[in-house]
Amino acid sequence: MTTTKKRRTTKTCRCGTTSKEQMDMILYEIRQNRKDIAELKSFMQKSKGTIGVIVFLIGILSTVFYVLKYFK
Repeated sequence: MTTTKKRRTTKTCRCGTTSKEQMDMILYEIRQNRKDIAELKSFMQKSKGTIGVIVFLIGILSTVFYVLKYFK
């Protein structure tokens, strides 16, 4: 068995080549996404409350109609 030595080439890392303008744009987009997510969460909470009220009112109306139908 013979062993052959393989030559390894080193590649330079490209992870640190982001310019300041690109980094600023990325950070701006992240902040904007955080604001959008917060707005979406508050909207969803309002929607849950609205749906809860609607379901409650439908329950009351159906109870009233059932009682009226039962006693007729």
